[in-house]
Amino acid sequence: MKQYLAIAILIFLAACNGNNKPTEDSSLIPEWSNIKAPDAITYKVDTVYPHDHTSFTQGLQLVNGKLYEGTGDYNNSALKIVNLKTGIADQIHKIGKNAADSTFGEGVTVLNDTIYQLTWTEHIVYVYTTKDITKPIKTFKWNSEGWGITNDGTNLIISDGSSNIYFVNPQTFQVQRTQSVESNQGPQDSLNELEYINGFVYANIWQTNFIVKIDPANGHIVGKMDLTGLLNQYAAKDPNLAKADVLNGIAYDSATKKMYITGKWWPKLFEITLN
Repeated sequence: MKQYLAIAILIFLAACNGNNKPTEDSSLIPEWSNIKAPDAITYKVDTVYPHDHTSFTQGLQLVNGKLYEGTGDYNNSALKIVNLKTGIADQIHKIGKNAADSTFGEGVTVLNDTIYQLTWTEHIVYVYTTKDITKPIKTFKWNSEGWGITNDGTNLIISDGSSNIYFVNPQTFQVQRTQSVESNQGPQDSLNELEYINGFVYANIWQTNFIVKIDPANGHIVGKMDLTGLLNQYAAKDPNLAKADVLNGIAYDSATKKMYITGKWWPKLFEITLN
């Protein structure tokens, strides 16, 4: 009887031990909702281009050889068409009232011949044609914060800093579907700049050196890129390095299979190939 009593006490103590805190052995921690840990995505730097270090990059997309860039920062928010090789803008349109005095620009995407540009907290989406970025042809209202935007050829896909991405009708700007994003460690928030590549959504994680690869069908993070040290490695002697802020900006050329990476106030833009 004492033996059974001792066993019962041990079971009780084990169940109550540490108020259900995880054990120190991480291998014993169950995966979140049985999601597999993301694969590490490695890359090779092919070319380093100059980038305007005054651009607080929020959105980046390469279409038909033209690099469209959306920038933030009050009084400096703009939509630009940039020469990839020189980093110099061929066209610049400042957004908001009185040349962006009270508007903070965010992500941009190009769907067909239409450009969509988010704003951070103003709840305004500016819409342009690719033929003329000097003035919007219309605006939409977006009820949440605007962070990143991309498209899958049919829907716009938007992030708002939470762990959700939203699939939006480009004609009405009505949300068609909301998808939570999570990894084996749980929900992933701070999803920032987005790029749709070969059926997956790639997202900068704000204030980190990571880009994650998301399966839009279920929101699972299936891959992760670590770009720690990238800028320092190639711009150590650049006088503008000290001002550089966080990694942000993903573009993709489907013809060459090249990805383009930069950041806020970065003096360099990187052409890379995923391994």
